[in-house]
Amino acid sequence: MKIPSPCLCLDGAVRGRLHVGLLVNGAWVAQSESSADPAEAIQPCVEQVLRQAGITLSQIAAFAVNVGPGSVLGIRATILSARAWGEIKSKPVLTWSNHLAAAWLARGTCDAVVSEGRAGNLNVQKVNDQGPVGELHDSEAKALSQLELRPISGGFRHVSELPMGEAVDVWSSLPKVFTDHDILKMSEHPDALNSATVYAMWSGQRHSSAQ
Repeated sequence: MKIPSPCLCLDGAVRGRLHVGLLVNGAWVAQSESSADPAEAIQPCVEQVLRQAGITLSQIAAFAVNVGPGSVLGIRATILSARAWGEIKSKPVLTWSNHLAAAWLARGTCDAVVSEGRAGNLNVQKVNDQGPVGELHDSEAKALSQLELRPISGGFRHVSELPMGEAVDVWSSLPKVFTDHDILKMSEHPDALNSATVYAMWSGQRHSSAQ
């Protein structure tokens, strides 16, 4: 899809790291990062990005947010902000998953990109030389022992029992991934991928990625 420009991008999926960036014609023109509580850091980071770019929130054409999986609090704070601004300004809200972006960046270098999931499991997006393979899912670590894995940068709070290759730094390459691959999706009511395969949505309903 053609990305409306300028597009304000919010990423709170990595615990302890909030990224805000302004995307104009396929490139970052302003960025801000914070390790503070996402709910408190979003507004200052957005204001900093807008100052750097010399524009106001009213001039934003669209909002984009990383829906995870990842830090529930960070994802929730960024999604709620994007939804609120999108509704107030009557602008579209787009979503992406870092795991899908990481898979495109890591193609040909590993069998899967992973992050730490719930109850000791891993969030897994398989990949081959052509790109992502199959659906994002969660798996026990022992089931992945024969695969070459690359972690998503910042996606692990604890040391993994599995050997892994170089971390995939998604944020810096997002503009190119957005331009080259159709991973940004229009979402009327974006929600968080709290767990990769089956997860509880904030509405209380259950959702399966197989649907």
